[in-house]
Amino acid sequence: MKWIKQFIQFVVIFLLQILLINNLHISGLCHPYLYIVCLLMMPVTLPNWAELIIGALAGMMMDAFSNSPGVHMAACTLLMFIRPYMIKRMVAESERLTDEIDLSVMSNMTFAIYSAVLILIHHVMVFVLTNWFHNLLFTLGQILVSSTITFGLVFGYVFMRKK
Repeated sequence: MKWIKQFIQFVVIFLLQILLINNLHISGLCHPYLYIVCLLMMPVTLPNWAELIIGALAGMMMDAFSNSPGVHMAACTLLMFIRPYMIKRMVAESERLTDEIDLSVMSNMTFAIYSAVLILIHHVMVFVLTNWFHNLLFTLGQILVSSTITFGLVFGYVFMRKK
């Protein structure tokens, strides 16, 4: 039953991303990606190969709607590859048997570090693949501004879910 709730949550957030958030652009600098919150909060008990496949599929769907061939697929696959190592370092062994990663499993600071690192990795991959270092300062600006806005959206969403 829990996986049905998570699937519906992903569909709703993905539609919100496609229909609303993808249309937010501030001078070409801000491109928030809220859909990765579903990848960040996936069950810890999934095998690594399943996480990689789910990440690749989520990225492929985002690429299909964003006209960015392979960019989000690569970024989400990298995010899901690094995620188990982050969880091992940040979540206690006894808490790794939960259905998902959120503020009920981690403290606010631990979740903030966990999500900030993975959001930054995802955004670096997206903007480096998109811009190919064409304009390094603009690319760095995109990474910093978009990561900050995405972090705010992710943390706000997870914090609201907690209440």
